[in-house]
Amino acid sequence: MRGGEGWTRPWWRGAVFYEVYVRSFADSNDDGIGDLPGVTSRLDYLKRLGVDAIWVTPFYPSPQKDHGYDVADYYDVNPEYGTLQDFDQLIQSAHERRLQVLVDLVPNHTSDQHPWFRAALSSPDDPHRALYYFADGKPDGSPPNNWESAFGGPAWTKDESSGQWYLHLFAPEQPDLNWWNPDVPKEFEKILRFWLDRGADGYRIDVASALFKRKDLADQPMVKDPMTGQAKPDATFAIIDQPPVHEVYRRWREIVNGYRPDRVLVGEIFEPQRQSRYILPDQLNMAFALIRAKWDASLWKRSIDVDRHALHGPGQMPSWTVSNHDVVRQVTRLGGGFVGRQRARAALLLLLGLPGQVFLYQGGELGLEEVNLPDDARQDPFFFHSGGKQRGRDGCRVPLPWHKGQPNAGFSKAAPWLPMPAGWDDFAVDAQAGMAESMLVFHQRVLALRRPLSGSLPNDFKWCPAPEGVLVYERGPFRVAVNFLARPVELSSRGRLLIATNPMVRRRADRLSLPPNSGAWLDLAGGI
Repeated sequence: MRGGEGWTRPWWRGAVFYEVYVRSFADSNDDGIGDLPGVTSRLDYLKRLGVDAIWVTPFYPSPQKDHGYDVADYYDVNPEYGTLQDFDQLIQSAHERRLQVLVDLVPNHTSDQHPWFRAALSSPDDPHRALYYFADGKPDGSPPNNWESAFGGPAWTKDESSGQWYLHLFAPEQPDLNWWNPDVPKEFEKILRFWLDRGADGYRIDVASALFKRKDLADQPMVKDPMTGQAKPDATFAIIDQPPVHEVYRRWREIVNGYRPDRVLVGEIFEPQRQSRYILPDQLNMAFALIRAKWDASLWKRSIDVDRHALHGPGQMPSWTVSNHDVVRQVTRLGGGFVGRQRARAALLLLLGLPGQVFLYQGGELGLEEVNLPDDARQDPFFFHSGGKQRGRDGCRVPLPWHKGQPNAGFSKAAPWLPMPAGWDDFAVDAQAGMAESMLVFHQRVLALRRPLSGSLPNDFKWCPAPEGVLVYERGPFRVAVNFLARPVELSSRGRLLIATNPMVRRRADRLSLPPNSGAWLDLAGGI
């Protein structure tokens, strides 16, 4: 495929990626836990959906304190999820269907059960200690500094046997690796090659900007919050984003290019102002442009503009998403129920029409909502480390419903690892597959329309005049219009209606009628 720049487009540019949360996607052996053979068994579903690639969340051996993001062995598969041969079969089956596969890499920290860390705890003199951050506490007995864990509380835990403390920006069971030690980057180059040798098409890199911490381990200054008057950590104080991280990604780019130049590196970096330093020809291909704004036209326009203007280098384009395994599902965030689903459809048209890549999270295509789980069923470390003050992320990770009327909505004959709410099977894949206006069929139609457009339209767009509460933009002969309001609007618009979120959307003469919370794609030239 040729792009507007006059060069052959790599497969990933403009692609649609689908995040597979392995534990909750498909269970092949009826133990209540999703697995790699389950993913393989559903590849035809993903192909029919219309995605180009899947991102598979961590499947490595792990104590599951953070559901795979605490890795005990980077060179194998957790027995709950299958075997290395099952991974090989997934790669082969995906490639037969022309689906690419991204592996989730967790380089910032290991599990506390990783052999390196277990050896580090065995003795203060063990050389593995230098692979992590161990430090003496302050004279008053407090941790080495005031850094906080993302899960709440200090980012340090005391090793009682030595009296020193170790650093963990996440849970205590996830000690941070010391990337200043050359043995750490050397090991991850081996890990990188291991999965590339097995056919992986690239990596999604967890907390990609955090590998190196500032060497002096200085206290983070506190500043006064102008809204509350309370002291809070100074966000401008750089604990992470240390310059050597870019050398790591330059080296990784050399490695993946040595296999195939179109293999992909995707960084978990959400802040737009930082992404342009990483999305470069010799570093990462992509980072995430996550839109969390409430349903308000001005806020969505601002969020889109911030992300697209932050990437100003050659070939830089955002990778749009509204959801992943760490955030409340978009239907719930956008209002819930019928209204939330109508808004989610409109948001899909708005983002899929933009230049750049798109990441979908499993279940979004079914219109699933966040599940309010009982406390005794929750498993997320956010919930436990906050003493229950934060509900955590379990609600967006409830297993997918596949079959209407079957036990556990066809996910498994055994009780799923997270319980499904009553009526979950109403959203099952087979219940929606034959419904012309279902969320699933709508996704299939939109993705089928988008595929030929992504390589032929300009790599930029312009906002068009529109009433307050309405967004309209154009990419060459392609127009997108979305009504954020709770009342219908009528716009002046030419062109052929390609698809709409609502059967009540009408285009007559030079007028486009948009019901509340609806959107449409139009062909202005008649040749799309």
